[in-house]
Amino acid sequence: MSIERGNAGEHTAFWRRVLNKPEPVTAERKPTQAERFAAWSAQNRQNEAKATQTRAVVEQTRRELHTPGAAYKVGAERFAMDGTRWKRVA
Repeated sequence: MSIERGNAGEHTAFWRRVLNKPEPVTAERKPTQAERFAAWSAQNRQNEAKATQTRAVVEQTRRELHTPGAAYKVGAERFAMDGTRWKRVA
């Protein structure tokens, strides 16, 4: 069997079968730099949107705390840094 330009693929496949070699595995395509950046940017925008909502609640709490006497009323609600509500009981 001779190697020619026209049958190089057939030649390789023939000897792979003769020598009992496994079929070559095609490597999974890696994302390009632009695709990686786009994915990172989208994730970053989602994280910033969540942080902005939490920031608004915290800013509201801070404004409430700076009102004289508002922070110390029994039954007043306060927001923790994680966004949960706490009711003052004492």
